[in-house]
This record gives sequence, C-alpha cells and structure tokens, in this order.
Amino acid sequence: MKTKKVFTANLVPGMVIAEAAYTSDNHLVIQSNTEITEDIIDKLKYYSIKTVRIYLNEPDETNKSKTNKIEPTYFERIEQSEDFKKFQNEFNACLEGFQKTLNNIIIKSSDGLVDEMLSEIESVLEKSRNPLHLLEMMQCMRGYDDLTYTHSINVALISNVIGTWMNLGHDDIETLMIAGMLHDIGKLRIPPEIIQKPGRLTDEEYEIVKKHPQYGYDILSTKNLNPKIKLVALQHHERYDGKGYPYGLKGNEIDLFSGIVAIADVYDAMTADRVYRKGICPFPVLEHMELQKELYEPGALFKFIERTVEAYINTEVLLSNGDVGRVVLLNKSFLSRPIVISGDKTYDLSKDFHLQIEALL
Repeated sequence: MKTKKVFTANLVPGMVIAEAAYTSDNHLVIQSNTEITEDIIDKLKYYSIKTVRIYLNEPDETNKSKTNKIEPTYFERIEQSEDFKKFQNEFNACLEGFQKTLNNIIIKSSDGLVDEMLSEIESVLEKSRNPLHLLEMMQCMRGYDDLTYTHSINVALISNVIGTWMNLGHDDIETLMIAGMLHDIGKLRIPPEIIQKPGRLTDEEYEIVKKHPQYGYDILSTKNLNPKIKLVALQHHERYDGKGYPYGLKGNEIDLFSGIVAIADVYDAMTADRVYRKGICPFPVLEHMELQKELYEPGALFKFIERTVEAYINTEVLLSNGDVGRVVLLNKSFLSRPIVISGDKTYDLSKDFHLQIEALL
C-alpha cells in the first residue's frame, strides 16, 4: 500500500500510521499500523513530532478517503515538477563525479581537476532559473545524509547564491564555488567512524574533528589554487567574534570568502537531514543565525537572510500553534520573523516569540 508523509497539523482521525514515530532522542511515541485519534494527534504535538508517514487508501468508487484529499506541501509541489527531476538527475551526476575528484586532489596535482569540478557544478546551476529557485531545489534534496560530498556541493551552490546577491564578479563567484567544494577536504583525514557517527560526539572526538580545517589547508597548500580557496579551508570555522577555530581570528582577520562559505556551511548543516534528526525549516535556521549575527560576516549574512525571506512573501506556512497562515510582510529589524496573517488573526513574529514558523506549505 502507498504511503505519504503528512504534517501532524494536517492529520485526521481514522488515518493509519505507516511508520513508527520517535522523539528526537529515539523514544517510541506511536507504533506503526496505529489508527490516528485526537489523543494521538495531541501526543504527537506534545512531543514536537512535526510529520508522520501514513497509509494512503487505494481509491475506489464507494469510499474516497480523506487521506487522498491532502494537498501537497510547498516542497512536495516542487518535488513533483519537471524542473526538479532534471535538477536531481544533474545533481546526482555531479555528486558521483565529485567524489572521485575530491579524492584525486589529495593524491594528484589539482591541474585539470578544478576545471572538472567547475564544469560539474555549473551543469547543476544550469538547471535552476535564479538563486531562489536553486535554494528551493536544494531544499528538496535533503534526504541525503552525507557530511562531506553532498554537503560540499551544497555549500558551493549556496555560496554561489550569496556571491550573486552580493554582486560579486564572475571570476570571484567561480573561486567562491571551488572554495565551497573544497572547504571540508580535511575531513577525509578524520576517521570515518567519527565523521559518520549517528549522534553527539564525545569531547575527544570533537577535538579530532576540529583539526579538519588545518588538515584541509595542508592538503591544498601544495596545489596550484587561488590562495583564497586555501584560506577558506583553513578559516571556515572562524567566527567574527573571535570564538571560532582553529586560530580564534576575528572580524577583518577573516577573509571575505571564508566568511561567505561559513554562512553557507552553517545553513546547509542545519537544513539538511541527519541520521539523528530531520532537517530544520529555513525560517528557524535563519532566525538562529540572525540571533547570532555577531558570529558572521555582516554584509553577507544580512543579504542572505533578507533575500531568502523576501522570496517567501505570500507563501503559506505552518505556525507552531498549529495555525496555517501566509507571510505578508518583512520586519526589517528582525528579518527572520515576518508578519503572518491566519484568517482574522495577525501574528507579528518579531513580538510573538512563543510562536515560530515550522514549515512551508
């Protein structure tokens, strides 16, 4: 029988759970093949379980299930488009080639390999109409749980978006994309059982992972590459308040390209799926970054949040209280918390801090 992922807010009594639902720390909440009741819906909301997978009844002439009337979400509509299918095919081809190229760079000269990488990433870019369209396509690719290869392609693409919105020149954007693709190359020297660990790292493991910027810089230092690319590998975990690593650089001590890639790195890491959690909706991620704006390159962060949120005006969203509304206006003083109208209610999220946008519908 076919199944479908449904937002908890859209569940209706009588539907049947197709997969067991667990809390973020892997405690069972609802067993599979359980019929939904109002109490179960309340329980799922209590444990902040945003989506569950349900069975779809096969259509027949005498009984049309309510399940089949569920409208596709914002990103489900994108996933069903021809544009997305083309993007997905190109992305998968790029990923396959990039895995070989990244490993080859460690043991071979970079001559020719960088052009190869650029060609692969530009073939993906050609399948998107504009920066926002690119971000939307990427958001639909979040099923990949890969902390190195897929993540590096995503960071390169997001860096392209930020660079474009900052009006950087063509050559700078190409350099920025290569830097994004190579920023985590040092992770290839970290034991895979640590990189792929499905849960929180121990303090000792985290200290090992923190060595990857230096490892990356050491790998790239002998290669014929733009110095900015090498600096990005070294500096993408530095923070503008001086509390990053490996050297605790602050402010203008950090190269602009490193600052841009740092934003792309954090955004992708938080919105992507992981073994231990689902990817987070863009709005809470952007809010998290805006609240910690002292950590990031200010011009790049402002432009990225502003242009991303602007693109979602008039989009339907699910609020944390279960209401469905529409984003109608930005708050210039708090970009990631816009004004949302739901029926006859108006929520100014820059003031209603008990509410947040949980999903785009």
